[in-house]
Amino acid sequence: MNWFFIALGAPFLWAIVNHADKYLLSKYFKGKNVGALLIFSTLVAILVLPTLYFINPSVLQVSPRNITILIIAGIISSTAVAFYLYALKEDETSVVIPLFQIIPIFSFILAFIILGETLTVRQIIGSILIICGSIFIAMDIGKKFALKGRVLGLMVGSSFLFALYETIFKFVAVDEGFIVSSFWEYTGLFIVGVFFFTFVKNYRRQFIGLIKLRPIFMLSYNTASEILTVAGNLLTNFAILLAPVTLVLSVANLQPMFVFILGILITLFLPKIAREKISRTVIFQKIISLVIIICGSYFLNY
Repeated sequence: MNWFFIALGAPFLWAIVNHADKYLLSKYFKGKNVGALLIFSTLVAILVLPTLYFINPSVLQVSPRNITILIIAGIISSTAVAFYLYALKEDETSVVIPLFQIIPIFSFILAFIILGETLTVRQIIGSILIICGSIFIAMDIGKKFALKGRVLGLMVGSSFLFALYETIFKFVAVDEGFIVSSFWEYTGLFIVGVFFFTFVKNYRRQFIGLIKLRPIFMLSYNTASEILTVAGNLLTNFAILLAPVTLVLSVANLQPMFVFILGILITLFLPKIAREKISRTVIFQKIISLVIIICGSYFLNY
């Protein structure tokens, strides 16, 4: 299968998770319990690790060097998520999400230094178009855009760490294989989750408090959400084995487009769950953005 369509599945799944998280946050708690969300996103490795081991038991036959690198990659990815969640706590989603578009810039530099990857002029143009279209589709043109220095710092840090994580993952995965590398990456995530739950009292309190609110619903809802997140992560990791890291992460930036499309569908057919702005101005803005994104996608594929 073409790497583009594999990579395209990730932002679609993440967009579903965005709406699911928005529903949970607005309905059950107004504040953003960063600690609880972090523990959920890391301890989901409990489900992933046995599955990967069942698929390929040779995951244990890896050099200590590569195991260490992949575990560090998992720790880096969880740190990137933490920076993102703290930025989201500081400001609106419409301000925070567009800043993820700088990830391909970091990945272009890191992939060149670590992997020796380069892009053609056509690929660079396609990536730039996708990034610009994604930024425009995520902007709220009806509001004054004011960016806090702390939010910018957190999102620059998060974007750099996400780019570094994907580059390091590919550095090892091209030799060890996708399943084996994913196993040890999620081992790193699991270690972080255990550390947070055991040693960070405030995070543990938030996590337990969230579970006590509605035990069965919270566990099943968040588990399903994290499974979709993991599936998106795995698709992205697999795609970077087939194409340059920068191209794959540029496609991942199509997430705002899917968030918008799903938001319109939810507004029209499930208005009790959420409502999105669907004024003529907003629709016109999104259509222009989609045209730019489609043009960028064309440059990447033809």
